[in-house]
Amino acid sequence: MTTNDPSEKLSAMFSAINEQYAAAKERESKRREQGELFNIFNILKLQSNEVRLHSALLAELLCPNGSHGASSLFLKAFLKVIGEDEDYIKAPVAEKITERYIGKKTKTEGGIIDIIIEDGNHAIIIENKIYAPDQENQLLRYYNYGKKKFPNGFKLLYLTLHGDDASDHSLGGKDIKPQNISYANEIIDWLEQCSELAKDRDNAKTIINQYNELVKELTGKDMDKQYIERFKAITLDDDNQRAVYEILKMQDEWMDEIRERHIWQPLKKYAESKGMKYGKDNDEAWIYKEEWKYYGISIWKANNKYWKDMRVGVSWHNEPGRANKLHKYEYKNNKLCCLREDADCYWPYGWQHLDVCDWRYFNADKIIEGKVFNEIKSKFEEILSEIEERNLRMP
Repeated sequence: MTTNDPSEKLSAMFSAINEQYAAAKERESKRREQGELFNIFNILKLQSNEVRLHSALLAELLCPNGSHGASSLFLKAFLKVIGEDEDYIKAPVAEKITERYIGKKTKTEGGIIDIIIEDGNHAIIIENKIYAPDQENQLLRYYNYGKKKFPNGFKLLYLTLHGDDASDHSLGGKDIKPQNISYANEIIDWLEQCSELAKDRDNAKTIINQYNELVKELTGKDMDKQYIERFKAITLDDDNQRAVYEILKMQDEWMDEIRERHIWQPLKKYAESKGMKYGKDNDEAWIYKEEWKYYGISIWKANNKYWKDMRVGVSWHNEPGRANKLHKYEYKNNKLCCLREDADCYWPYGWQHLDVCDWRYFNADKIIEGKVFNEIKSKFEEILSEIEERNLRMP
């Protein structure tokens, strides 16, 4: 870049980035036309299902007796990825790998472990978090179980999309240090190794590759490699580094505005088009009819710290003068058919995760392109239609 004007340099940088972005989108369109974006897990709407998809598939790959036919190859590769000796766990391993019940839940013991690989001497205990919030003393209970059952040694892994730290709420305030691993790094690395190890097992390789593509999508690692390299070259140019740094410092504020423009404002307009009321607070927005005394169709951020666990359903709405103390009202166990999860005291007609339920910068493109709002609108339409068809009373 030959200009010395900072604004012209910035404009030139953005112009170059937009040009590369357009080229990447064109390559994506061609991949779609050729069927390369076909993914069975997306079709079945399993993207965010921790138990039915993620824990089940990871455990199957880790099990030496799994139907993949690769014996201990995948397990050994995983152990090396997490920094452990490949013979730390030896076959045969215990059969109950997923959702192991370890006793009645108390403050310090019990509960259900997501994934456990153990041979009677050592164990790998994995708490798998896609979007669900931490439970009280959860990792403390699993740590105590490992210490009691495996005196020869165990590893407690906290698996999240991006390597987040476990909360004090889960650690019970104790000095427990689980090993943080992420889908974005360790799991993608491991799945790529598994794909290579499965080169003579076509079915296993196909499933591993499709699952790896899903993980990349969930973690924002699915960007065109050619685009990434050219983006890095543009933004790491000596004239651009400082400007990029200043932009990154405003990331949170920028995402707040992106959500406001592309989710909350369109949602308000949608409510008005339906003749409904709209309300919003820090972590929730809802729409409702005037005659609905307490209920509203809601979008809720279940994770207080991050925009990474977005849920939709029928909940109590929080407009002033309405149902502010939720525990006073007994919920109706009357789940709507269009919602996946059962009713509870907060969601009296059920709820579900949004397909795009991480609203951090990883999915900014989906928000800007309107995919997130369109998903919300479609689900709201389903809910309204079922309420009308069933003639449900919404007190």
